[in-house]
Amino acid sequence: MSWTFLGLQTALSGILAQQRAMDATAHNIANAQTPGYRRQEAVLTADRPWPPPGQLAGIGMGQYGTGVQVATVRRAQDQFLDLHARLLDAQLGAYSATSDTLHEVEGIVAQQSGSDLGTLLDQFWNGWQEVSIHPEDTAIRVTLREQALTLTSAFRDTVTRLRDSQAGIDRVIEGRVQEINNMAAEVAQLNGQITAVRAEGNQPNDLLDRRDNLLSQLSKTVGATTLITTDGNIIVNVGGRPLVEGVESFAMQSPLGAGGHVDVQWADGTAVNISNGELAGLLQARDSTIPDYLAQLDAIASGLINRVNALHQAGYGLNNSTGVSFLAGTSAADISVDPAILADPQAIAAATAPDAPGDGGNALAIARVRDEILVGSQTLGQAFRTLVSQVGSAAAGAKVRAESADFARQQVNEQQQSLYGVSLDEEMTNMLQFQHAYNASARVLTTLDEMVKTIIEQMGAR
Repeated sequence: MSWTFLGLQTALSGILAQQRAMDATAHNIANAQTPGYRRQEAVLTADRPWPPPGQLAGIGMGQYGTGVQVATVRRAQDQFLDLHARLLDAQLGAYSATSDTLHEVEGIVAQQSGSDLGTLLDQFWNGWQEVSIHPEDTAIRVTLREQALTLTSAFRDTVTRLRDSQAGIDRVIEGRVQEINNMAAEVAQLNGQITAVRAEGNQPNDLLDRRDNLLSQLSKTVGATTLITTDGNIIVNVGGRPLVEGVESFAMQSPLGAGGHVDVQWADGTAVNISNGELAGLLQARDSTIPDYLAQLDAIASGLINRVNALHQAGYGLNNSTGVSFLAGTSAADISVDPAILADPQAIAAATAPDAPGDGGNALAIARVRDEILVGSQTLGQAFRTLVSQVGSAAAGAKVRAESADFARQQVNEQQQSLYGVSLDEEMTNMLQFQHAYNASARVLTTLDEMVKTIIEQMGAR
């Protein structure tokens, strides 16, 4: 009699276990298209046999199986693959940010042909050449003045747009810092929830999915690294300091720094050491790349201002004015046409002596500045073309690195998908298997129920 009831319990365990396995399959199918979801599997193991070892059950009788149980709901995971993926996420974030910024800078510095500084410089020198040929022609002088206005305006506009790009990076950094703080707080909260679920003997698979997704985003954004503790918690580090430790997160801040740009700091004011991720690429572009290009523009502009003014101040205008500067300012940010030239084009000093309206010798000397070495070992035009080439090469190189990092990440993503992803065909096959096993267990339970019924009825007949 007792073994009959044991059979009922065994059959019931089969029904319950197949039901839980079916639940896991249904969860997989429902989340087949959910980003970051990892396939789950009900791990079935034989239940503890009866009687336990050491207990005498009767002569000639061994242990009897008591059915099946769901030991755990296992989540597909490969820690090494995950760590490798996060490293690639950090590299991709840095390279992509650099590539996007340099592409924008390239569009600023290397404008469409005809409106770039190189072309405008050539037109400026050609204007002086025309004045040297027709120094008495006021119309040609006005044309030169307009060419100078266009050139100086282009210098200032280029600087303004580059600085606007830096300001835009500042706004992006502020937004990313806030996102990092929000994600860190959520990871800390998930750490607590995961620990609590595990303490109850359960497996927090969906919580682990969410935490892993956040860790990937933190790696891509700020190059965060992770350390798994003995109790299964995650410590998230940035630049050697913890961003998340257990259920506690440490917020970053982005105050305005002395240089007029936002800094990324910890709450105690210490600078965050950011060497990877999107923030690293943004900071590199803002603090190093763009300032370097601005410095090169300043070198070109100051060379132009100093040399043209030195020659112009030694010459004479149609009105016999002398000692007048042609350009004002000291850098690309404030270069302009001198007010005296704006007020009267006759003040343009084309002549080498007074009372010489047909003398264009000084204008010719200024036109020949085109070929003078003024910036390092280069002419002004060569220096600008070098700058354009440098920006273009840097942008192309950054794009190649970003594409290479993206390709490597896609390769790892395919590996993750093959390991973690849900195959609907496989899940449908599992579903049929669980269904058949469920039906078979139910059939066993029905048969045993009929056996018990027979015994009861026969005993009642007596």
